[in-house]
Amino acid sequence: MRKVNKKRSLLVIVAGLILICLLVFGIVKGISYVMDNSKPLELVGNEKQLLMLDSAYQELGVNIPEAEMEGKVDTTKAGTYKLHYTYKKQKVTRTVEVLDNKQIVMNLNGSAHTYVKQNQKYIESGCHAIDKIEGNLTDKVKIEGNVDTSKPGKYEVVYKVKNKQGVECSRKRIVQVVSEKDFKENVNGVPVMMYHYVYTKEDVPENINTNYLLDTDLEDQLAYLTSQNYYFPSYKELYAYIKGEIDLPEKSIILTFDDGQKGFLEYGIPLLEKYQVPATSYIIASKNGEEKVKKYASEYISFQSHSYNMHIGGGTIGHGGIISALTKDEIKDDLVKAQTIVQNTEAFAYPYGDVTEDAKQAVKDANILCSFSTEYGKVFKGDDPTSLKRVRVLGDASLESFIASIQ
Repeated sequence: MRKVNKKRSLLVIVAGLILICLLVFGIVKGISYVMDNSKPLELVGNEKQLLMLDSAYQELGVNIPEAEMEGKVDTTKAGTYKLHYTYKKQKVTRTVEVLDNKQIVMNLNGSAHTYVKQNQKYIESGCHAIDKIEGNLTDKVKIEGNVDTSKPGKYEVVYKVKNKQGVECSRKRIVQVVSEKDFKENVNGVPVMMYHYVYTKEDVPENINTNYLLDTDLEDQLAYLTSQNYYFPSYKELYAYIKGEIDLPEKSIILTFDDGQKGFLEYGIPLLEKYQVPATSYIIASKNGEEKVKKYASEYISFQSHSYNMHIGGGTIGHGGIISALTKDEIKDDLVKAQTIVQNTEAFAYPYGDVTEDAKQAVKDANILCSFSTEYGKVFKGDDPTSLKRVRVLGDASLESFIASIQ
């Protein structure tokens, strides 16, 4: 009888322990459940993102750092991407759609890989942005990133913009701070190359002259510049160089194309894109300027002013451009009108290359950084930024002549 009672007591004790364990487990599980769900898992940023092709995607994540993420976004390929975030029993999903409609175009001013000499100031060259439907978005561009020029190394600066539809576009600049002992500075001047028109063997102009360059010759020049690691400074960098505020890399060069000729827009821009070389298109704003800025927008083209409507005769000096017959205020009014179309004030090319004192003052009043004549020569420290020289590129010149002109 005592043995039976002992067995019963043991069973009761075991059953009690099991019950206690179950209760504790249930309580702990309940507490855990409450704790797991006391802080809802939420996305940082929008549930759906619309990105332009080749944008620099930034992963915003969720509000709980310990959450795990599955999925990847490849902005080099158009498509819809799903990112799944999990934290214990909670799950959220972000949809990222990469668009290839080329509606928004951003172009960095100057080289995407920027070089800065150690302990000199970093010049933020900025970025232009245009929506081919909405228009200019440059004033909406946000810049992220810091550069410490006291420490050699590579830094990232990211430019972001969003249109009214919520479509985002971004571009990235690598800023490399080079030690003072390793930085090879420019001492021979910066050649600003003056091109005009581009044509192909299949599309030859009726009245061809030395201003016309065959597309294959332009390609040879671009191939040479990239193979020799030439640097393409922005106008803000060039201005700081002129003022003696910074040094520029030894092989610095700027490419400019005057008049906004259809051959250059159709045949020249694709070559610049192929070799990833930034250049300037000086357009006459009154000649379908707004249409050209939208239609031919490119990562590698900065549209700048060749005046609104001063590319006509009627003057008394130089090549007879009307600018010499206008007052300072009349010139400024023309420049400001052109700026509303090209949306840029970094640079200006004088029509016919004619420069007057009134024109130079008007350029200053219009807040234009660098203005160029057609006088032959390179740009040096200490030059007058309102009347800078350029190196003309002749259509019948050889590649060897081109190379000699930039050295």
